[in-house]
Amino acid sequence: MRRITYKWSAFLIGFLVAFSSCQSELEKYYQLPGWLKGNAWEVLEKKGNYTLFLQAVERTSYVDLIQGKGIITVMAPTDDAFQTYLSEHNYASVADVPQDEVNKLVGYHLVYYSFAKGDFEDYKPNGIESENTYPGIYYKFRTKSKDVISTMTDPAYNNAIRQVMHKERFLPVFSHNLFNSLEVNAKENYEYFYQNSTWSGADGFNVSNASVIDYAIVTDNGYVYTLDQVLEPLETVYTELSQSSDFSLFQKAYDRFQTFEYDEDASTEFGNGDSLYIQYHGDLPPIGSEWTNYIYTGAPADYTQLSYLSRRAFNVFAPDNAAMQSFFDKYWSQYYSSIDSVNFIPLLYFLYNHAVTGDILLPETIENGNVESTFGTQIQFNRDEAKVKKMCVNGVLYGLDHVLIPPMFEKVTAPMFCDPEYNIILDMMMYSSYMNTLMTDQMQFKVFYPNDYMIEKNTTLEGKMIQYINTNSKLYGAQELQIEGDDGMETMKTAQKKTFAGSHIATELISSRDNGNESVYRTINSFNYLYVKGNKVYSSALYNANDDNKTPTFTKIGSWSNGEAYALSGDVASALVPESNQFKNVLTSVACPADFNYFKEAVASSAMDKTSPPYSFLQGERFIVLIPKNDAIYAGWMDGTIPFSPAESVVSYLKRYFVNVNGSNLVDYPFAGAGVQGTLVTFAKKTNGETVTYTLIDEGTDLYIQDGKGNKVKILSYFPNIYADGAAYLIDGLLDVE
Repeated sequence: MRRITYKWSAFLIGFLVAFSSCQSELEKYYQLPGWLKGNAWEVLEKKGNYTLFLQAVERTSYVDLIQGKGIITVMAPTDDAFQTYLSEHNYASVADVPQDEVNKLVGYHLVYYSFAKGDFEDYKPNGIESENTYPGIYYKFRTKSKDVISTMTDPAYNNAIRQVMHKERFLPVFSHNLFNSLEVNAKENYEYFYQNSTWSGADGFNVSNASVIDYAIVTDNGYVYTLDQVLEPLETVYTELSQSSDFSLFQKAYDRFQTFEYDEDASTEFGNGDSLYIQYHGDLPPIGSEWTNYIYTGAPADYTQLSYLSRRAFNVFAPDNAAMQSFFDKYWSQYYSSIDSVNFIPLLYFLYNHAVTGDILLPETIENGNVESTFGTQIQFNRDEAKVKKMCVNGVLYGLDHVLIPPMFEKVTAPMFCDPEYNIILDMMMYSSYMNTLMTDQMQFKVFYPNDYMIEKNTTLEGKMIQYINTNSKLYGAQELQIEGDDGMETMKTAQKKTFAGSHIATELISSRDNGNESVYRTINSFNYLYVKGNKVYSSALYNANDDNKTPTFTKIGSWSNGEAYALSGDVASALVPESNQFKNVLTSVACPADFNYFKEAVASSAMDKTSPPYSFLQGERFIVLIPKNDAIYAGWMDGTIPFSPAESVVSYLKRYFVNVNGSNLVDYPFAGAGVQGTLVTFAKKTNGETVTYTLIDEGTDLYIQDGKGNKVKILSYFPNIYADGAAYLIDGLLDVE
């Protein structure tokens, strides 16, 4: 359908006036084409039942736009509808409506660009050629309506005054396609939110709270749709929460994450000398923002990101004050004085579970059990249970009388989400990607929790001090875990957090003896283990240090469906960090265990530690080194079994004690009772060029190595010395090859 703009119409009219004295043939030639319908204003004037709406338009800056200076889609309520609006809001006439309200109201009836009926029913924000698997799912359309600049205080910065800029509202258009795509009943789900409206869009759509009387009336500058109700401007989820005192605790908790981002463009264009800001809420869905794209792009809201703006919704399930208080009493009251004092991360995870970003969630979808929270908890309730149900400009608000309990409060993770003493390990767990793993019931965990004091005062990682800083206790994100770097303290890296946190998570009992008094547990970090003896727990670093004064005791603090939690303690306590030293370095240092002294001497005579790189035959492979006890090596020297020189001969001999972990297909270091048996592949060669191998034998309480001649030697280390590059096992004799 051809349309003509206001400018083109004005040009034609001006041309006719200028040449009014010309011949009648010219006058006929330049007459306005018969297919022109008039601009939106003229079309509504001719229809004659939209005078109140046009009166409202006259009070705004949109008159020229509707009269043809731009393309626009007009949603026009009838005079009866407008009169009803005035009466319900206690206005005697259009003139009585405050100016800001008129601007906001009229703007909500003006949709950017020109939309035909089919465009609203199956909008394609990426272009008409793009495929849309779910017709109608892009249901929101940008309007001219926005709030005036508001004033807010910023508690994180001594209640500094912030002038907050608001974005233009998006108008929901609920087409029959939307409900079909969501596989829900249109009438029931629409009228659930719009109880004073009637679903009438079986062959078209409803525009927010209004039914459409006339679809897509063609005008020179767009389309006009006539409505049976005035479109009540929808508010943000945040505004709706603010208007209900029953949900003040939830909103107050949400506002703990409130931030204000300076908007340079808005300040320049609209600030009149003031700095303008956009309100966000940290990592949470920005429920105070009219636009729903910021959370996806990580950049300021951009009106061109229509696939986010026209589809995504913030679906908020807000517990009322009684429910919030009940949750606080059960999980936090033992540790905190009020919800206001709860640490950021536990509160963040709690709120995450009540704010779901995605497609709009309607009551039937929820009742069908097809909705999950951020952490996989099923969200399900009867639609009649919602104390508040609001369609919002940026999503949907359900006000509930109960909490959607986040799973981390009911799993082995609970201690660090309840007790602030575990704030640092919680930070590490959060940023190490272990949190989701720890909430599964597919495994059983034992988590050993070090408190903040232990970590900051008695623990280093890779020999580096750790500290937690909080530069602004009222600002989320001003907290940081730091570690010593080359130039002082620096932000702790994710890999370092994974190393630290993972070493405190036992995933499986590998071996146990002495009626459970001694046990070995695999941790979530590969080739890293915990050794439990009595009421003490050793990491590889603590075990290698051979200093019980540094080894923490543990106390059970709870059991859950997926495991147990233990609190670490001790006068001189340490967290369970793994050994960061390499065996290749330890063997030549003063920290070398006394049981390894003669093996150390043999290595020195081989000079394998002096090659470039040291122990070049290992080629970076993870290894097990089998170390004969001192008297066995001494006897080997005395009877000539072990050569003193040349270095090449010593190297050739010692290689038989280095086992290739990967080459032996080992997923763990071997432990007695674990049932790991089979061939061990070394780095040594026989005289015929074949690789030297041994047989590992597990006899329950002890491990043995059988060499090529059938000799068996006993592994004396129940828990070996484990280093960053390999594990060292003490054995009670020498190994032969041929």
